[in-house]
Amino acid sequence: MTPVRFPDDARTAGVSYRRKVPPIPSLTSSPARADVLDAALAGALAILAGAEILTGQVSGPRATAVPLALLMTLPLAVRRRYPLPVTVAVTASFLLNWAAGVDMYSYWASIVVALVTAYTAAAHLRPRLAAAALACLYTAIAVSALHGPSGLLWGGILVGGAALAGFALRDRRRHVSQLAELAHQLELARDENARAAVAGERARIARELHDVVAHSVSVMVVQAGAAEEVLGADPVKAREPLRSVQDTGRQALLELRRLLGVLRTDHSEAALAPQPGLDQVGALAAQVREAGLAVELRVDGARDGIPAGVDLAAYRIVQEALTNVLKHATASHAAVHVGYRPDAIELQVLDDGHGPIGAGHDGAGTGQGLIGMRERASLYGGVVEARPRAEGGFAVRARLPVRSAG
Repeated sequence: MTPVRFPDDARTAGVSYRRKVPPIPSLTSSPARADVLDAALAGALAILAGAEILTGQVSGPRATAVPLALLMTLPLAVRRRYPLPVTVAVTASFLLNWAAGVDMYSYWASIVVALVTAYTAAAHLRPRLAAAALACLYTAIAVSALHGPSGLLWGGILVGGAALAGFALRDRRRHVSQLAELAHQLELARDENARAAVAGERARIARELHDVVAHSVSVMVVQAGAAEEVLGADPVKAREPLRSVQDTGRQALLELRRLLGVLRTDHSEAALAPQPGLDQVGALAAQVREAGLAVELRVDGARDGIPAGVDLAAYRIVQEALTNVLKHATASHAAVHVGYRPDAIELQVLDDGHGPIGAGHDGAGTGQGLIGMRERASLYGGVVEARPRAEGGFAVRARLPVRSAG
């Protein structure tokens, strides 16, 4: 069997069950980068418009066309921050060009400005406000077309296409925002489920430790009574039950410390019978075989001096691992190995199946069964590893210290 390796620091057992949801990539650049790009676009269009005016490509008075070209292009530097004022400024520049007798359709810069403005209004303004702003922009384009009626064609098609692209971006941004909110809600729900699973498992552990302590106290009472019976007639014979009382009392104190470390919930009165331990793992394997899963059990080492709480935790880990195999792994065979070492108990449960992600049989260990195993192991300073095997199937490995259990 492949040797089991565990972290040296048993505190690694207390891993967080929270998994971060991968962030959804932004559809736009960062704000600072967007400002730089918009400023560059506005500067480039201003230079292009000035060059077209100075080279005589624009019909109309040059002295008036230059400042109107700056009014038309430079506001685009803040188009994403102030979409409505920018749209108003561009619309006004078109009307002023018409009033000054400048044919805005005679140079390319004005066409690009119209497209960018329509896109910005549709993408960054509220739908009703965007519709009103686009209507004003279309009116300005139509009025300006009096100097060149052919411009109505590109004003209707190109600017309309730019506006549709802006509306499409708005819808996609809203969809991404909804997905991000849904991912956030799912993350909160997953965290809440993990916390509920931990709280439930701790309550169950507390009840079982209560049973262990109650059983230990019952044994102490019986042994003390036996010592009292023989104390007068044979003091030497009374030493053996008194030693048993001491040993059982020490172990009960250890379990009481752990009991105080977990959440206790009200439950029915605890029975004075001991909880199961690894001596019953054979019966557990037989029950699983009856359920239809072939289980191979191997035990090695001497089972001596194991605290009752550690014994119970080890049994529950094996039990939960086999339960996961039956529920989620669609396996036909499982191998259970229990190794008693001088300072620890090592457990291994292997199967040849494949479980669905998130059903307690996933490599990330988010299933509630695995959460319960880790809670039990960490209570005693142990660790649990659960992951898919390279050769197929799934592996659960655990190590519970016995010497330093207190």
